[in-house]
Amino acid sequence: VCYAEFGVRVPHTTGSAYMYSYVTVGEFIAFVIGWNMILEYLIGSAAGACAISACIDAMLDGAISEAFRKTFGTIIGEMTFFLLCHTPDLLAGIITILMTSLMLAGVKKSLLFNNVLNCLNFAVWVFIMGAGLFFVNSDNWTQHGGFLPYGWSGVLAGAATCFYAFIGFDIIATTGEEAENPKWSIPTAIILSLAIVLTAYITSSMMVTLIVPYSEINSGSGLVEMFAQRGAPSCHYIVAVGALAGLVVSMLGSMFPMPRVVYAMAKDGLIF
Repeated sequence: VCYAEFGVRVPHTTGSAYMYSYVTVGEFIAFVIGWNMILEYLIGSAAGACAISACIDAMLDGAISEAFRKTFGTIIGEMTFFLLCHTPDLLAGIITILMTSLMLAGVKKSLLFNNVLNCLNFAVWVFIMGAGLFFVNSDNWTQHGGFLPYGWSGVLAGAATCFYAFIGFDIIATTGEEAENPKWSIPTAIILSLAIVLTAYITSSMMVTLIVPYSEINSGSGLVEMFAQRGAPSCHYIVAVGALAGLVVSMLGSMFPMPRVVYAMAKDGLIF
């Protein structure tokens, strides 16, 4: 709601929270927030590239990581420091270069690519909702510990982790200069996107827990593995494609606003 309000009061601007902070509380706070946003998008892009690489590797039964391990060996032997891994993730680097090239192609091509993947995500969601009805077992909500096996404290603990899934609406606010009518389009897009995402998450969570008891859900890839756990392995690959498309969209969402924040800060002389 705050972002939607700022979108109306400070239209035709790029920079999202950085610009809103600059206008309302001053340059120093905006400087800190701007660099935090750049760090957030950098880490998000890197994590997205690694997640896409891992997803593709998993779909190929680890063939890519094994090939890299045999070809390049290890970076630092048997030891790891901080976030360094044993084997260089060259596929993640290639994915980053490809996504950067897509960004350089322009907003129209980037949005077209994003819309295609979102349509694919929607199709997979419809498939999950439809195919999942054949495997629903309402006993999962009454047995195996009941509907809230860990009580409301468990719900709050899970919400503390899941809040990151709703981050992304701030990206909309970085496009104020490129929108035809930002006073209307930015708040409308923020509210609609949150409503759509909330609906998708709730229905997907309901379907997973109705198909597989909560104690048997694969914590790493619950949606992808739930059909395989119920004897429908062919559905596994369809959902995996949707998961891959979702990861690509997530990475695109991290890379898309970053140059706009940098541009806004550079205009104000806070980069150099």
